Amino acid sequence: MEDKAFRRGLSVAAIVLIVISAVLLTLTSTNGLLYGSEAVLYGVPFVAAAALPLLAVLLILTQFYTRTDTIEEMLGAIAVRYAIFGWCFVFVIKLASILLNVFFYDFYTENFATIYIILNSINVCVIGTTVLALALRKLPVTKIEKRPMKIGQLLLLIMMMYGLTQVGSLMGMPIHLALTTIGSLTADSEDAAAELSNNLVFSSGTVIRIISIGILPAIFEELLFRKFLIDRTIRHGEFISCAMSGIMFGLWHGNFQQFFFAFFIGVLFAFVYIRTGNIIYTMIMHASMNLVTSTVTVELFNALMKSMGIDMATGNINTNIDDSVIIKSVLPMLLLLLLWIGLLVSFQIVGFIMLIVKRKKFKLAVMPGEPARKSILRTMTHSVEMWIFFSFALLLFVYQYIPDIIATIIELNGK
Repeated sequence: MEDKAFRRGLSVAAIVLIVISAVLLTLTSTNGLLYGSEAVLYGVPFVAAAALPLLAVLLILTQFYTRTDTIEEMLGAIAVRYAIFGWCFVFVIKLASILLNVFFYDFYTENFATIYIILNSINVCVIGTTVLALALRKLPVTKIEKRPMKIGQLLLLIMMMYGLTQVGSLMGMPIHLALTTIGSLTADSEDAAAELSNNLVFSSGTVIRIISIGILPAIFEELLFRKFLIDRTIRHGEFISCAMSGIMFGLWHGNFQQFFFAFFIGVLFAFVYIRTGNIIYTMIMHASMNLVTSTVTVELFNALMKSMGIDMATGNINTNIDDSVIIKSVLPMLLLLLLWIGLLVSFQIVGFIMLIVKRKKFKLAVMPGEPARKSILRTMTHSVEMWIFFSFALLLFVYQYIPDIIATIIELNGK
C-alpha cells in the first residue's frame, strides 16, 4: 500500500514538472519571438531546472512499474517508459535548436530545414528509439503469429489509409488554422508552425525529404508505436492495443493538423500489424503516405512555382521572366499538378467508400475475460501514469500554438 502511494506521488510530481516545463518552454519561445534568438538563452537554465528532475523521477518510476499482469500495471509500465521517450523528443531537440540558433545563428538560419530535419531524425531514430528499446526490454513480449498478405489486399488498405487521412485532415485543419491565424495577426509574430512546415518541405533537398521525411519516419514510427507497443499490450486484448497505438501516435504529433488523421491511421496500422504479425506491411503503408506528400506533391508544386519565377526554398521572385514564357511553362505544370491532385482525391474517396463497405472485416477479437471496452477506456483515462504521457502531449500542443498567440497579444497591446 505504501509503495502504491509512493508511486502515485511520483507520478503526480512528474505531471507537475511537465506542466512547469510547458510553461517555461512557452515563455522562453515567446521571449525569442519578441526580442530575438539570444533572448531564448535566458530561459534555458529554468527549463533545465524542471527537465532534469523530471527525467530523474521518470527513471525512478520505471523501477516500480516492471509488471504487466493487469491492465493497470501495463498502462503504468508503458506510459512511464514512453514518457522517457517523450522527454528525449521534447528536450533534446529543443535544446539543440536553441543552442544552434544562439551560437551559430547565421549557419543555422541559412541551413535551417536541413539541420532541423537531421536533428529530428537523429533524435527520434537514434536517441529516442534506443532509449525506449532499452527501457522496454524487461517488459514481457507476446509474439504475434505471422500471416501473409496479398498485394491486392495491401493496395486496398493503402487506399483506405488515404481516405482516413483526408477525413482526419478535414477534422483537424479548421482548429489548426484558427489557432495559427490568431498567432500570425502581426507582422513580427508570423505563423511559426506554418513557417516551420514550409521551410522543412520546400527548403530541404529532394534526397533529404525522401530519406528523412518519407522513409525513416515510416520505419521508426512503426517500430515505436506499433511493434514495441503492441507486442507488450496485446496480451490484454486487441482493443486496448489499437486504442493505445492510435491515441499515443496521434498525440505524439503535437498539433491539430495531424492529430486526427494520425489517430485514425494509427488504429488502422495497429489492426494490420495484429492481423499479420508483420511490421513491414505497415511500414510500406506509412512510407507510401509520407512519400506522396513529402516528395511527389512537393516536387510538382515546386516545379509549378519555379515556372512562375518563384523559388519556394528562398522566397525569391524572378521578375525578369517574360510573361509569354511564364504562360507557356505554367499551363503544363498546372495541368500536371491538378491531374495529380485529382488522382489523390479519387484515391481518397474510393478508399473511404471501400472502408465503409468492408467495415465488418475490421472487427477486433474479444479475449476471454476481457473487460468491456468502455471500462478499458475509463481505466486508460483514469490512470495517473497515462496522464504523464498525456501531459507530454499537452506540452507539445502548447509549444506549437501558444507562444505565437501570446506574442501576438503582447504586440497588439504595444508590449
